[in-house]
This record gives sequence, structure tokens and C-alpha cells, in this order.
Amino acid sequence: MRRLGFTLVELLIATVVAAILGTALARLLVSDSRFVALQESMLGARRTARTAMNWMNVELRMISDGGLLDAAPESVAVRVPYAFGMVCDRVSGDLYVSLLPVDSLAYANATADGLAWRRSTGIYSFVSGVGVTMSTDTIICAGDSIKTVPGGKILALSGTPSGAPNQPVIGSVAYLYQDVSYKFAASTDLPGRIGLWRKAGSAAYEELVAPFDTAAGFGFLVGGSTTALTSPPADLTTVTGLELRLVGASDFIPRKATRAQTFDLVPQLRFGNRNP
Repeated sequence: MRRLGFTLVELLIATVVAAILGTALARLLVSDSRFVALQESMLGARRTARTAMNWMNVELRMISDGGLLDAAPESVAVRVPYAFGMVCDRVSGDLYVSLLPVDSLAYANATADGLAWRRSTGIYSFVSGVGVTMSTDTIICAGDSIKTVPGGKILALSGTPSGAPNQPVIGSVAYLYQDVSYKFAASTDLPGRIGLWRKAGSAAYEELVAPFDTAAGFGFLVGGSTTALTSPPADLTTVTGLELRLVGASDFIPRKATRAQTFDLVPQLRFGNRNP
């Protein structure tokens, strides 16, 4: 009986074909793996930039004229309004203000660093270091025809000036603000990288999100120009908005790449409570 089998040549051919197919499959898997890693790194960079924008967008849009306290290409300090209302009257040295309803969580987490009131010219004047006490005396505001709407609050503020022209005018729009600082600095969550930090009032800086490319920072809009300055002007009151240079970076360097992937998000935010 003759035994069926493969010749040596046939085995060699089969081995070569299997090796070719295996190599092609391995290359395909490696290529797919690199593509997935590249996409993940790009998504990570985009997520970092968008998270930073969501953090700063609401606060920075609420700034009024004169609300920019300090500025540098990598940091800004601003007065952020968190409760709006109207000046009622001054009684026994305290200034009474009727506030509109405000988000209870935002109000509870904020610390009053000062009061801003709007002059007839539309320009805001700032009074820092005020003391804030809740009041239940609704007659003071009612007497000046200022209605405290349901959900609103009446506050008694100490430490405000009592003489003209710096005394807040009865019936003027006012708001409580807290000092908020943002900066791009060395990250503690990702050592060797750059993170976005935030500080409210006298509290310590808190790292919000990381990492960012070294190109991340702030630009400064002056007047109606849409071309941002890379450095702040000498007179910060001329700044009408900020350009956020949110260059997010990936957490890791993809294989075969020479640097982390980046995503440029550069929105321009005009200060919302400006004198028209």
C-alpha cells in the first residue's frame, strides 16, 4: 500500500506562504494598533482643551470693564461676578442690596471679595474687602421702590465708602464678585507636563486639567480688534476680552511619533458686562 503525504518542496512552499500571510497579518495588527493609539492621543488632547474651555468660559464672559486685575501670557487674575442686584439704601453705616435669585450652590461656594456698582456713565466702581450679612428687613428696599423678587436675598454690606463720589448710588445696579486666578504651570498630576490651575479668593491653587503644550496661554483683546496681543497692555482697563490659547496635549507619545499629539482650541471671549 502506498502512503499519501507531502513532499519536501510542498512543505517548504506551504511554510513560505504561511510566513508571508503571518507577516502581513502582524503588520496589519501593528498598523491598526498604531492608528488606535494615535486616535486616542488626539482625543485626549482635544478633551483636555475642551475641558479647560468649559471651566473658563462662564466665568470669563461675566467680567465687566475693570475686572481684569493682573495679566501675563501664562496667567490672569479677574473679578468674577456671582450675584447681581440693586443698591437699596444705607442704614447705620451698612449698605443694603437686594439680590436677584442666584444658583444656591454657586452662591454658597463663592467668597465675596468685593462689591461692584455701576455709575450713570456705565462704568463699574469696585469696593474690595466688604463684609456681607444676610438681612430679613424687607422694608428698607421696599421703601425705595425696589422689589425683592421671590428667591432673592437682602444683604447688609459693611466696609463700603459713605461719601460722594465713591459711595454706591441708591438704585444703581451692583454685583458681588470674587477674585479668581487662572494659570498654566507645572502639573503635579502629570510630572514634567503643564496643567491649568485655578484659585478663588484666598484659597490655594487647584489643578483642573492636564496636560497642555508649552504654547498654551492667554492673548489679550483691546478695543474692538479681533487680533489678540501676545502680552498684556500697560493699561489693563483697555482689555475688552481674552483669547484662550488652549493647546491640549496627549498623555503619552504615540509609537513612532517624536512628540505628544496636540489639539489647538483658540476661542475669543469678550467680557460680557461692558460699558456699551
